[in-house]
Amino acid sequence: MQIITNNNRLAARVLNNRWFQHISYWVLFSLFFALAWGTHDNNYIKTISVEIINLPIKMLLVYSIIYYLFPKYLFQGKIWRFIWLFLLALFVASSLQRITDNLIIVDTFFPEWSKEPTFNIVMLVRSAVNISSVLAIPMTVKLMEYLSNVQQGEQSLAKDKLEAELVFLKNQVQPHFLFNTLNSLYSLILKKSDQSLDVILKLSDLLRYMLYETNAPQVDLRKELESVKSYLELEKIRYANRVELSVNIWGDDDNLTIAPMIILPFLENSFKHSTRGLYGTAWITIEIGTKDQELILKVENSIPNVATESPAASGIGLQNVVRRLDLLYLNRYDLKVTSDEGAYLVVLKIKLNNRL
Repeated sequence: MQIITNNNRLAARVLNNRWFQHISYWVLFSLFFALAWGTHDNNYIKTISVEIINLPIKMLLVYSIIYYLFPKYLFQGKIWRFIWLFLLALFVASSLQRITDNLIIVDTFFPEWSKEPTFNIVMLVRSAVNISSVLAIPMTVKLMEYLSNVQQGEQSLAKDKLEAELVFLKNQVQPHFLFNTLNSLYSLILKKSDQSLDVILKLSDLLRYMLYETNAPQVDLRKELESVKSYLELEKIRYANRVELSVNIWGDDDNLTIAPMIILPFLENSFKHSTRGLYGTAWITIEIGTKDQELILKVENSIPNVATESPAASGIGLQNVVRRLDLLYLNRYDLKVTSDEGAYLVVLKIKLNNRL
């Protein structure tokens, strides 16, 4: 059991040493009861000797329970089997102590006492109650140690599960985003547009960001916004005059960090749903700012007057980014989605961290 966390100091190394802890317990236990019983006639040497003679039985009882019955039965959920074996061990230990009392202790230290039958039920119960006192501290410590390890294991498992889910969600967002971008590039190449070179350049910037920056749990907000700008440039080329785009980015982002690929899916969703089934011109208004260490994202787009699925209910990227927000910014973000007959509005506010 670790008593002091600083293992570099001599006191910590000594107090955390298992042998030191066990020896200290048995010495203190023997001295305590020897002194307690010795007050009867002030013959402490006698009571210490009695405790030493009974010590092997008590040690056998303690170690058989905490190192055998606990891990093999109690910690495995075999409660009733543990109880029966615990009572059996207590009966065996009390019987051994009764034998020791009659064969050694009474004759040697208390010759004036009359001997009771070794296996007298009353004496066995009294002996069991007396010897069970030695179990209180070791069993408590072992149970606390086990519960602490279980809690740490559950926390570690939850953390690993959370990290795995975040990686899975992020990896789903990136291919989905990349798929749409490659479709745009393919369309431009078919048209033999000179803008395809610009698309390749912007796409390379985005791929560099996605491959080399987004593996970290947090990235500089400035880098995330640069990827946003590259994405918007790609969409301008892709949609040309079909989308009227208004962008406003403001605030101080020098010392702030954000989880990567959080903003892009909302922008992608606005382009996707403002242009679906549309033969005229769509409009999108984007505002991204920071104030008092808070990111404010507002994305509003037109909704085509055609029969399509609800924007709020579709889109792999958007669904995943909302899940990521729940995992990464629980109680630190606010997302509001509203829509009417002509527009769809997303307002996201996230309390960001400062760069360490």
